[in-house]
Amino acid sequence: MSPLIKAVTFDFWNTIARVPPGAMTEARRRAVAAACEASEVAVEAELIARSLEEVWRHWERSWSEGMHLHPDDAARMLVRSLGVEGAAEEMVSEAFLAAGREVELELAPGIGAGLEALREREIRLGIVCDVGFTGGELLRAFLGREELLCHFSGWAFSDEVGHYKPSPRIFEAALEALGAQPGEAMHVGDLRRTDVAGAAAFGMRTARYRGLHDDLDSASVEADFVIERHDELPALVER
Repeated sequence: MSPLIKAVTFDFWNTIARVPPGAMTEARRRAVAAACEASEVAVEAELIARSLEEVWRHWERSWSEGMHLHPDDAARMLVRSLGVEGAAEEMVSEAFLAAGREVELELAPGIGAGLEALREREIRLGIVCDVGFTGGELLRAFLGREELLCHFSGWAFSDEVGHYKPSPRIFEAALEALGAQPGEAMHVGDLRRTDVAGAAAFGMRTARYRGLHDDLDSASVEADFVIERHDELPALVER
């Protein structure tokens, strides 16, 4: 008998991989400082740190309110705050947006084996991800380096879709790519407000993965299943 679940989508951050605390912030600080120096623009280190913090706070507000902020817009905010212009503006923007490429991400334990087990059951796999300033192109490149991209046949990154979870538009984009209906799909993620509530409202089954981050937000809806390991998923989709 074919499983009722035909497609499974995954959040990226703290579900597929995580970044060591502070590593991304430090990488962006170094990249922006190096770009300023290379373009012969004098910008104080304190201003760089403060400007990066301001842009991050603006993103957090936008994300919490469901107002999409594209990474390119965040880069423009940063260069305005730094007061750089001309060729330096382009160099700083590119450095800011590409900084995530230099950060060593940590894969969730057992993610590769879990994805392989689902594919062996002919489950179509996708990604639904709210990006910060590290866009979908860079995240796909990371998955490719880790030999995980081959497991996925559809994805919806917020910088490419123009919506954050819990908007139904981002889940819709992923399922359209996978050729699946909400009632025959499950979403796996770590956050109740975005992953669980968004997917549930769209009509998908939900699994909250807490192997990297245990979201204790009791004000938001709980998932159909709560899992500690990715190797629990094959049994779930066969129920």
